[in-house]
Amino acid sequence: MPDLASAAAPLLLVLGMALLLAGTPPDRPLPRLLGALIVALLMLRYLAWRVTETLPPPEQGIDALLARAFLGLEMLSCLAGLLLLHVLSRSRDRSAEADAHPVELFPGGPPLIDILIPTYNEGREILMRSIVGALAQDYPRFRVWVLDDGRRPWLRALAEDLGAHYVTRGDNRHGKAGNMNAALRHLLALPERPDAIAVLDADFIATPQFLRRAAALLHDPRVGCVQTPQHFLNPDPIQLNLRGLSTLSDEQRFFFDAILASKDAHGTAFSCGTSALIRASALEEIGLFPTESVTEDLLLSIKLTGLGWRTVYLNEPLTVGLAPEGLQEYLTQRGRWCLGTMQIVRTRWGPFSFGPTPLLMRLHTLDTVLFWLVGSLMRLACLLVPILYWWLGLVVMRTDLAGLLGHLGPYWFACVLYLGWVSRGTNLPVMAEAMGLLVTREALRASAIGLFGRRDQRFKVTAKGTRRDRVVVQWSIAWPWLTLLLLTIGGIGWRLLLGPAPGTPPDVEAMNLFWSLFNVAILGITLLICVEQPRQRLQERFDADEAATLRLPGREEVPVRLRDLSVTGCRVEGGPEGLVPGQTVTLHLAGVGAVLADLRRVSGTALHLAFRAPAPVEAALIRKIFSGRYVRSVASTRPLDLVRVLARRAFA
Repeated sequence: MPDLASAAAPLLLVLGMALLLAGTPPDRPLPRLLGALIVALLMLRYLAWRVTETLPPPEQGIDALLARAFLGLEMLSCLAGLLLLHVLSRSRDRSAEADAHPVELFPGGPPLIDILIPTYNEGREILMRSIVGALAQDYPRFRVWVLDDGRRPWLRALAEDLGAHYVTRGDNRHGKAGNMNAALRHLLALPERPDAIAVLDADFIATPQFLRRAAALLHDPRVGCVQTPQHFLNPDPIQLNLRGLSTLSDEQRFFFDAILASKDAHGTAFSCGTSALIRASALEEIGLFPTESVTEDLLLSIKLTGLGWRTVYLNEPLTVGLAPEGLQEYLTQRGRWCLGTMQIVRTRWGPFSFGPTPLLMRLHTLDTVLFWLVGSLMRLACLLVPILYWWLGLVVMRTDLAGLLGHLGPYWFACVLYLGWVSRGTNLPVMAEAMGLLVTREALRASAIGLFGRRDQRFKVTAKGTRRDRVVVQWSIAWPWLTLLLLTIGGIGWRLLLGPAPGTPPDVEAMNLFWSLFNVAILGITLLICVEQPRQRLQERFDADEAATLRLPGREEVPVRLRDLSVTGCRVEGGPEGLVPGQTVTLHLAGVGAVLADLRRVSGTALHLAFRAPAPVEAALIRKIFSGRYVRSVASTRPLDLVRVLARRAFA
């Protein structure tokens, strides 16, 4: 077994890497860099073996052609992997920098900040939360502007009643970017111009510390944009459909907790559309928000970088918003991100242009392009290659099992180990592949449109706040993956009946069987995600543990314990005996005061209450809930917990 013997040194390297990383925090610079270098070396070793030892001779016709096409995809995928490793080799935490520069010490005092809330079709309950949260800032100089592309009289009345400004325009040209630009022209013409602009999507709520913490990083006069992470008050479709609400981290955690902090260390962080603070003079210098791409946020940071401005990242949970509530909305959002990235490729700021974009920003933008395009093609190819062998006898890799294990094995294990460590458990094998596979069709479609279609492509606004009270199988999303699953399983059975294809190298059956079983796991998880689970409430509830009091009409207050809370209701424990559903009670909550509520259900010592909250009380509840105390994200997922979630979802 010469190949396995030659793998001894790489496997020892992986073992040494595991010992190096065990118990070491991912923010340690040297282990982080060494881990990335080890993975890169093992990747290049694997790729060299693939090029020199595994290709069929050219005279083998279709096998040779497919083998070289697949190798070409692998090489592009490895390029994307090397770029990602370069990104992840460093990281930066700016919390101490924000601590050291309070806005009160700025020359001239705290900058004036205008908070923009662009909206199109969101409902009242969503906009109420966003406006109230924006108005509750612990910051001395700010204004809140609701930018309504829906031109709704009720929203004007709501904004004015709450104390926010309302702005609209005559058309919806250029979508969100056009909406903000129209408002900016108005703001920049005011006698008191803003020093900075904060952007909040209509479904995002700012904690009171948002402006104070983000504005602290404007102490550096070359900082043009401060981005903060996006956290979510509801489970995304993957968490919900796999029933892993308290176990699985949301799909964006790897990006915001690992990738963006790493890009910041390289000077290539970028705006993500919401929860960002942008210096007004920098916006003016680039001609306001870009309209050349539907992802105006990414292009904004690329333009800023080209003019010498910096985008920095403050990794603190300062806002919370709505994740896409359904699978269709999730795919629409990802398709829009992919479309915008490809549109940037065709601008003078793209990675292949002759524009002013610095080299490192070009490379890291290329990383995003390869993620959407090559990553999607590679996932699809990895599903199709074993199927081609089972049904047609086509072989794209001429090797034995020992050769594959000796070269792919060390690289794969090192990659899984490093990504799991650097992401703190938010990027796990199989699960990451299933999430990527889910968006493959949408990404390939958006890539084709963005690279070759008209430049003025429109996009759908992600729907929010809709009802989902029953199980729905998304057959339109699931059928390609179900077809590939059946072809894989059927192909294994077919080849077992026929025996190995003539001229098949030794161990190809075993190699393809292992590959196929891995694909079956990925396809199975993807199909489970396509079965949408019902959402129980329109308003998310948050766990609580604090004292409150409850009173019936004509009776004294009694102490109760608040166990969960939302804007529309809560659950308490304790209270007087003999309560029955339908009774009206008054609940006194710290920070809110008296809230009238209907008793909906009694279960043991628990009372389930539905609030009758007029607008002032509703606003007080929003301020309490979204103060930052109750919002929690799953920070990481342990592999064994993931296995339990998947097993329970598949077989329970």
